[in-house]
Amino acid sequence: MARPAPIRLVGMMAATATFAALATEASAQQTPACDPQAGETCSSTQTQTGDVTGLVDIDLSVDQVTVSTNAQGNALAGGVTAASAGLVSRQSMTGATVARSNVVVNGEADGQLSVDTTARGNYLGVTTDRATFALDASQSATGDRVEAGTYVQAPNGRVLQGGFATSTAVANTVALGGPSSSLTGVIDQRAQTTVFAETVADVQYIPAPATFSSQAVANAVQTNTTGASHQDLAIRQSNAASTTEARTDVYVDNGWDLTVGANAGANQAITANAGGSMLIQTDQANAGRVRADARVQTNLQGQTVLAARSVANETVAGNNDIYLKLDNTQLNTGGVEANATYVGVNGYDAYIGSDAVGNAVTGYACSQCGGDVNVNNTQTNSGNVTATTNATVSSGRTAVVGANAVGNSASFYISRPGG
Repeated sequence: MARPAPIRLVGMMAATATFAALATEASAQQTPACDPQAGETCSSTQTQTGDVTGLVDIDLSVDQVTVSTNAQGNALAGGVTAASAGLVSRQSMTGATVARSNVVVNGEADGQLSVDTTARGNYLGVTTDRATFALDASQSATGDRVEAGTYVQAPNGRVLQGGFATSTAVANTVALGGPSSSLTGVIDQRAQTTVFAETVADVQYIPAPATFSSQAVANAVQTNTTGASHQDLAIRQSNAASTTEARTDVYVDNGWDLTVGANAGANQAITANAGGSMLIQTDQANAGRVRADARVQTNLQGQTVLAARSVANETVAGNNDIYLKLDNTQLNTGGVEANATYVGVNGYDAYIGSDAVGNAVTGYACSQCGGDVNVNNTQTNSGNVTATTNATVSSGRTAVVGANAVGNSASFYISRPGG
């Protein structure tokens, strides 16, 4: 995949706000003029209509394998240091985004296996440091698909130091935060596209910890501010009729310590703050199918942990200071499925679980600070929610198996900092 040239929007000496835009069309390569010290707002518009594809295809015999494959439709990354700044960002992705890693490992590898595959339709990331930052962002992903696939083939291979193989597919992403910062503004995400993440592995022998995972999300927002910070954000997320699916399928003939997971979500808003007040308004709606499917088979195994998790709408708002105000609205009309399947012939311990939730919200503040939590919560679920766990163990020491399906889940509490 050809990498576009970065664009430097503005650079100051003491107080700075710097953004680098990545896009694959010339029409998206814009250089707005903005001066944070003068109170001006930066503006960026990115429109991608063509397909974006990243592919790695290798067949090798080496001691260590490290593969990273990324495909992004529109991306804007920046930082604000010791300044007040604003950003208006508009991102639209109507093409397909596909990232794929095909890895064949032959013989014995003395080092680790590391394969990371990521596909994103729209991405906005801003780091802040002693900054006041105002954001007006909208993202729309309506292309054919956002797909990430990791495929590891080593049926006669020995990976002696373990490692990981993971796939991540996200249609819209916003990530903000940093120390001693104030974040305010509006984030609007809309998706109607197939979001699919798949990790498949066939390895003969892994005598060390190894993790295989997949994650698929239509809309994701994550904020984290520390120190004397503050957040006042309105987050709107909508996923129309579509399919969001994470699938992990692993076969290891002899695995000593395996962790396997699949995580799928339509709308996610995860916000965290410390050192000031936090005001979060979330409005999430999902009409699509959300599915997580995790499967493992072993002939000999020490410990295997297998988990499938699927949530249509999820909000987490946590403030390790006094005040949290959370207004949360969630509507799910789509089906939610989580499936976990384990087949083990001979070994020791197996932990297998599946979790499926229509709507989930968590809010908390700090007890040692005299925490104050104010919540207005509305959750409506009319979609089918199904969690299924299947386990077949011919000979083993421990098997812990569970399945949890919940239509609406809400948890609000006051806690010590850090837990």
